[in-house]
Amino acid sequence: MSMASEARRNRNEGRKRFTDKQISFLEYMFETQSRPELRMKHQLAHKLGLHPRQVAIWFQNKRARSKSRQIEQEYNTLKHNYETLASKSELLKKENQALLNQLEVLRNVAKEQQEKSSSSASGEESDDRFTNNSTDDMFGQEMNVPFCDGFAYFEEGNSLLEIEEQLPDLQKWWEF
Repeated sequence: MSMASEARRNRNEGRKRFTDKQISFLEYMFETQSRPELRMKHQLAHKLGLHPRQVAIWFQNKRARSKSRQIEQEYNTLKHNYETLASKSELLKKENQALLNQLEVLRNVAKEQQEKSSSSASGEESDDRFTNNSTDDMFGQEMNVPFCDGFAYFEEGNSLLEIEEQLPDLQKWWEF
């Protein structure tokens, strides 16, 4: 046996463990008052057959354990809230990327339409879906394209484009 373990054993020989009855009574008192006054500690010690210092140390240790548990609970709550926010942030980033992809596809479609409109003005064949004369003006500006039921609605020119025909592999932005 090492000297350190022997010294610990000698220190603990004079200590008694609290009985279950003493602990349950101290627990009850802690629930009603976590910081009893000196007089109350002496009364508890006398009633339980303990030294006042033992009672004082028990209350001190109990407060420390309670504070540790409270800090751990607060940490777990904060950790859960952080993980929830991080998850929502990731979903929003994915949604943002999907919307950017849709915007890029729509810009490409608009560019193609603009080219078709320009070529139809010079006598070439055009696509009947985009026969509005204001499309050249519309696609020259930044597009604001609302979506509903898989359709992109262009505010200017009242043109309608079925987005599902253009994007068969992409999920709808609202599906996760």
